[in-house]
Amino acid sequence: MDLSLDIKRFYGLIVAFFALCLAAIYFELYIILLTPIAIALGWVFIVKPKYILYFIALATPLSVHLIDERVSTINISLPTEPLIILLFIGVLLKLITSKNLNKPELTTILSILILTDFAWLVVTAISSTMPLISAKYVLMKSWYIVVFYFLLARYFKDESVAKKFIWYFIVSVLILSVYTLINQSVGGFSRSYAYTAMRPFLPDHGMYAACISFIVPVLFVFAIHGKWLNYSVGLRVLCALFFVFMVVAVALSFTRASWVSLVAALGIYFLLRIKFKFKYAVLIAIVAVGAVLSNMDNLLTDLSRNKKESDDNIENHLQSVSNVTSDPSNLERLNRWSSAFRMWEDKPMMGWGPGTYTFQYGQYQLPHEMTIISTNAGTLGGIHSEYLRPLAESGIPGAATFVVIVLWVFSIGFKHQRVLEGSMKYLSMAVFLGLVTYFTHAVLNNYSEFDKIAVPLYSFMAVLTAIEIKYRNVKKDSTE
Repeated sequence: MDLSLDIKRFYGLIVAFFALCLAAIYFELYIILLTPIAIALGWVFIVKPKYILYFIALATPLSVHLIDERVSTINISLPTEPLIILLFIGVLLKLITSKNLNKPELTTILSILILTDFAWLVVTAISSTMPLISAKYVLMKSWYIVVFYFLLARYFKDESVAKKFIWYFIVSVLILSVYTLINQSVGGFSRSYAYTAMRPFLPDHGMYAACISFIVPVLFVFAIHGKWLNYSVGLRVLCALFFVFMVVAVALSFTRASWVSLVAALGIYFLLRIKFKFKYAVLIAIVAVGAVLSNMDNLLTDLSRNKKESDDNIENHLQSVSNVTSDPSNLERLNRWSSAFRMWEDKPMMGWGPGTYTFQYGQYQLPHEMTIISTNAGTLGGIHSEYLRPLAESGIPGAATFVVIVLWVFSIGFKHQRVLEGSMKYLSMAVFLGLVTYFTHAVLNNYSEFDKIAVPLYSFMAVLTAIEIKYRNVKKDSTE
């Protein structure tokens, strides 16, 4: 190779670049100045896409939406959304040109369930009452599933990549929490300030609490069991401090659903530690639900006696969770849920179409169920339940597949604690408990269509799938 020729080419590129810059300035075409950045970004996309994924993990909690999430199903989030779309297109192009589609990430039961759920989503989008809204919703969900579940499941087979991704997300959430608490301090940490202190990064305290709750059990596991993950004593102590800080941040978010979700995650942690079998947990849950249903009249009578409403006092605020007679937030949830059931009764199998609930539920409200925060048009927010949303929008099959996905994630989480050892066991525990917080929170809210929740939701499930593939391979090798 002629070294002098390479040097000449190098200097030639520099001269050409400066000439391009001068031309751009002269003709006032300033966008041309972004060409080097675009070239560098394109190179990273092609050669090192995982670095783009690391950046997305770091940027997601601090991304800013151009459209108000509270009134739009589809919104543009910067700087993450364009990068996610480019990665999505890249994965699709690679799949189209690939001769071998027998990828292990596609053959796990969780993957098959997610694909089944998505397939039914597409079917119900075709029959949707609002085809354009449903098409946009399906497209948005497709890039989250492809990039943060299937693509990451491939990368996460390298455990170090999974840990780095999680840590980038943790660092960003910590920054978000510090920013929010500083804003809350201006108002003396009152409930009214807690509702908007996270803006412009998130629209309200509910989504903020759901987002930051993901990492609370992760930090707990890293602090308690970090030695199995090869973390130093110093890092484990730091994780413990971060854990305490994040518990405080969740408490001061005044989001009751997230408080309950952390308690649920702690309860599941103790069940995992005693190697409790998932099937027994399901049986207990079935008996508990049966007991509640058989005593519903007495339960409703007891609930009607609770007059505690949302309050700056954390104890009163927590007690208001079961107030279904005067708390506006709880009553509005009941209004939205009742509307969803009536929508389902009209379209029990196909639903109204993905993403349509917000635009359709208004006509199903009953005057005596509406509250001071209801609107006749029904245009303020969603259904407030991740479990009821598919029922209204995709019918019984949509709701059933979502519930099965949740149950299967629980099944994997419990199984891994019985059959795995070492770092894989505790990495699985960390992300599983993180998922428990959202699946619990999702009873009272629905945020999975937003990047702040979709990124940790699907990436944590990708960790479980990557570990499942590794375990399956090890088990196969041991039997041969």
